[in-house]
Amino acid sequence: MKQSKLIKLLIVAFTLGMFAVANAAEIKAVKINGPIPIQPDDPFWSERYGPTSLKHVIVDMDPQMITNPMWPNPSTKYVFVKAATNGKEIAVHLEYNDATRNDIMVQSQQYKDQAAIMFPVNQSGDEPPFTMGGDGERVNIWQWKATWNKEGAGKNSNSAMQDLEDQYAYMAMGSGSYYMYEPDGNLSGLDTVHGQPGTKEASREERGAGNIGKRSTNIDFGMGKNEGIFNDGRATGNIMSDARLRVSAVEDLNAEGFSTLTTQATQNVDGEGNWRNNRWSIVFKRSLSTSDQNDTQFSESKTPMAIAIWNGGNKERNGQKAVTQWNTLHY
Repeated sequence: MKQSKLIKLLIVAFTLGMFAVANAAEIKAVKINGPIPIQPDDPFWSERYGPTSLKHVIVDMDPQMITNPMWPNPSTKYVFVKAATNGKEIAVHLEYNDATRNDIMVQSQQYKDQAAIMFPVNQSGDEPPFTMGGDGERVNIWQWKATWNKEGAGKNSNSAMQDLEDQYAYMAMGSGSYYMYEPDGNLSGLDTVHGQPGTKEASREERGAGNIGKRSTNIDFGMGKNEGIFNDGRATGNIMSDARLRVSAVEDLNAEGFSTLTTQATQNVDGEGNWRNNRWSIVFKRSLSTSDQNDTQFSESKTPMAIAIWNGGNKERNGQKAVTQWNTLHY
């Protein structure tokens, strides 16, 4: 074993030694014929297949106590995990308690619910560090985002992306109602820049800042003087700015250690979440094999799999999360 890797493992072991660490779980994917539903509340995920039940495995979550900012008390203590494969695709179903649905993030003080599963890209040899891999030890991370889920990622274009006007409906009307900026000319009650009525009763679509058609381009929807501003992120192909680059509510990523998280050029992971009765249910699904060298190829009979959960209601984000070490997914 390389000396640097041994040192890393010793540091991890020393740090985790101060906390109770959950045991690794064995998760067995049910083998079926036919399609695997992407909807997490589909009856499929609670059905029985011949002698085999699609039973969940309870996986205990640990606090992230490896790197700063550490998070000693995450909200999510355990997650129910199921998996299925049909010989062409593999799907993982997560379910966990969350009393708050956090799927809007347009204010600086808002944080979104997220969940992720992680696999080694190299399926042979030693496992990479579960801390998002290491130098030359790449991992493939599938991260579901509640905000993308709400916006209908993969189904809708930029017109469905949330912005300030979705949080503050009337403030977003620009000068027409609250004079977010002073119109050119005088304060006559009319928006002289856009030539739209200045009454609160007029529909948002009639106002300059209500033209959602602008969201389908590199010109921002915006409001007030920000209306019509060029969106740099969208123009440069930033998946955070351009919903057209998303194929689902799951982002396909790679990492080789902390602070190396990178979105893939090719997005090919399907996913969907559903919040009901104070609980999130999420499905991740992808083909067993792909042509992308940055993807995990499910060509063996099992793979290490780690899980991470963020509760936006608890202000969890980035490294402030609940995590697991490597579990084993049998397929």
